[in-house]
Amino acid sequence: MLTRKVTLGGTLPFTALRAGRLARAAASFSARLVLQDARGTFNAKSTLGLLSLGSLSGRVMTLLAEGPDEQAAMDALALLLEEQEEAPGPS
Repeated sequence: MLTRKVTLGGTLPFTALRAGRLARAAASFSARLVLQDARGTFNAKSTLGLLSLGSLSGRVMTLLAEGPDEQAAMDALALLLEEQEEAPGPS
């Protein structure tokens, strides 16, 4: 199991578009991916779970990854979580 502190970037709470994009990225890995803070544990593969992060008291969370592709999953999701701006949508 890998753990990493991540600082959530961009606007909080996450928009439904960003939460969906994060959940789809997380779901592309077989590793179990969760975010933790003082309030609890949130499934990173769940759009609803990511949307429930809306009432955060802070931006720093712990990302946990466990599974055969945990390193790749950790690197990819940490990068997406720390992004400062939304990726542009289709025009």
